[in-house]
Amino acid sequence: MPRRPSAKQREKAHERFKATVTDFILGLGARPGRFYDHELNTPAGLLHLTVHRDWLACRFDDVLEGAGFTASCHRPCNPYSGKWNFHFHDDPQSLQPESVLPLLKHYFERLMTWQSVAA
Repeated sequence: MPRRPSAKQREKAHERFKATVTDFILGLGARPGRFYDHELNTPAGLLHLTVHRDWLACRFDDVLEGAGFTASCHRPCNPYSGKWNFHFHDDPQSLQPESVLPLLKHYFERLMTWQSVAA
């Protein structure tokens, strides 16, 4: 039976997750935000972002544009609030950069190159 990760291992994984994801969004051009920790200009409008211990909170300012993009990538945002969150399992293995970054890169590369049909 596998051993359960210690509290220290989980805390290190949470810190590494936050640092990795924060570096990733800053690399995309995120800047300090007003009510989320960061904000990022995207082709679907302003995206608000906060990195938590084991998830990335995102919300589109323009809910209709955000919903248009997320429908095209088959990972829909909330059509009423524009929330588009990325949750990961709260264990050290799933919070590793090699587990997290491919998923985030996939969706954010699509987002940053998306062209609205309204444009």
